[in-house]
Amino acid sequence: MNVKRNSVLVPILLALGGALTAAPNAQLAADPDLELSILATGIREGMEMSIAQDGRVFVAERPGKVKLWHPDRPGGLTELIDLKSDTRREAGLIGIALDPNFEKNNWIYLQHTVPAPDDPAVYMHHLGRFTVGQERIDRASEKVLLKIRASAENRIHEAGSIAFGPDGLLYLSVGDNQIRSEYLFSCKTSANSNDLRGKILRIRPTTEGGYTIPEGNLFPPGTPKTRPEIYIMGLRNPFRIHVDSQTRWLLWGENGPPNNWAPGTPLDKQKSIPLGYDEFNLAKRAGFYGYPLVIANQEPFTHYDPATKKTGPVINPKAPENRHPENTGIRNLPPSQPPIIWYAGLQKEFPELGNGGESAIAGPIYRHRQTYPAKLALPARYESCWFIGEYARGWVKAAKLDAQGKLQSIHPVLPPLRLGKPTNLKLGPQGRLHVLYYTKDDQGALVRIENKGAVKSAIAQALVHGLEQTPRHVKKSPLAKRGLQLMTKSDCLNCHQWTRPLVAPAFFEIAERYRDDKTAPKKLADKVLQGGVGEWGQIPMAPHPQHTAKEARAMVDTILFLNQLKK
Repeated sequence: MNVKRNSVLVPILLALGGALTAAPNAQLAADPDLELSILATGIREGMEMSIAQDGRVFVAERPGKVKLWHPDRPGGLTELIDLKSDTRREAGLIGIALDPNFEKNNWIYLQHTVPAPDDPAVYMHHLGRFTVGQERIDRASEKVLLKIRASAENRIHEAGSIAFGPDGLLYLSVGDNQIRSEYLFSCKTSANSNDLRGKILRIRPTTEGGYTIPEGNLFPPGTPKTRPEIYIMGLRNPFRIHVDSQTRWLLWGENGPPNNWAPGTPLDKQKSIPLGYDEFNLAKRAGFYGYPLVIANQEPFTHYDPATKKTGPVINPKAPENRHPENTGIRNLPPSQPPIIWYAGLQKEFPELGNGGESAIAGPIYRHRQTYPAKLALPARYESCWFIGEYARGWVKAAKLDAQGKLQSIHPVLPPLRLGKPTNLKLGPQGRLHVLYYTKDDQGALVRIENKGAVKSAIAQALVHGLEQTPRHVKKSPLAKRGLQLMTKSDCLNCHQWTRPLVAPAFFEIAERYRDDKTAPKKLADKVLQGGVGEWGQIPMAPHPQHTAKEARAMVDTILFLNQLKK
């Protein structure tokens, strides 16, 4: 795979369906069929994105800004609105989705938090529908469909994600709003059928700005001690949801608790408390997914009486009960449903996930043949692969599913990149996989993975030259002309600009560093041919075996020629 920042060439591990080949960097391998483009940087705490049919990408930043990346303006991002969201703990602008008829109505849905007017310790999750105008989102256009009251006092886990199914139904994920990941606390929200926290909701938006309840949710309207909006319950922090375009399966990542999070007593003499697993879940229908009573592969916890501080019987996953004294919902819950993948540390059932922290990020299922143009989409070997990400570990992988949604295999897609941590995976209108990377500063990134032949090199060059023109003295110089021709036809100008760094250093910087180094011509020519990492940072440079030593030297001579312009 080639990686570019409008465009940045970096070898990327993408070995789905085949053996890895040797690479200069042992930790990276290249897939000649794919390339990765860094579309934009300067994203602050990017939470979620939504992609229009024309390729525009709308990005939600947690502090409250919605920013737009436009394919016709690849040089940067346009700010559309600043909601100045309440960002206490993990709150903020945390969900975004375009209406299924966005091209006609220009509606965009945002999940954001605002202070509660009656209590400073409380904030409200608003699911609001806005109208996108010319280069802006009109704040006055908001119609609030749903309000969810949450506590800001020592509480976290807000989740936050919006997705539409092919039937026009809207899905909204909401975290348990608890800082303590224990039976004692989350039974009040996640396992409470009368509370919208710790759930995935499903509604049908109306034209007027309200919603109705579709058939098939977990509790029919009018069921005592329940909320009809609930589709999935028993969740801690469902981070990123997707609805499969073909099957309507609901997909999400579950950010689970730390190890030994229960009140501290064993289940019995033979079995200790289950570990704090993360999960990847797939739901074909409404259901209860266990938390905080059951976890991972149907691992049960024990009941606990906070009044007596005594442990009760082991919970039955097939007939779980919420016995918590502050439970305002029903006591007898639906049977607990197992996840597709569960993991904690180095998990023996799924060694392909590796080791490290846990923070599951669900992506979409790739439907190549039915959905996307063959020449633009990812290779057919990705068909029926569920893209999954790991925020803590930094990778993106492809989980192959069969027709029934059962896991067949897991393969690497992207290794950890120095762009931040992945928070959202989305497929664009032409089958391109977009990945949103998160940082707490303003260095987050938006990247795109696509078929290598999808973008003509001339277009890629135009993107770069649109940012910065080649110095005219370089164009006219007989000494630099041959090297410039080679650089233009190769990928050099995708990595580098002339006067300012992109991801790779600027050509003028390189020339200045090696101004007095007589070994530089050969040293740099070898670097062009062989690739490498470490001289200017940790993003590696790809090898270029397609060039001869003479051609590599000509390109280097063009770069070093820049020192003559400074005399």
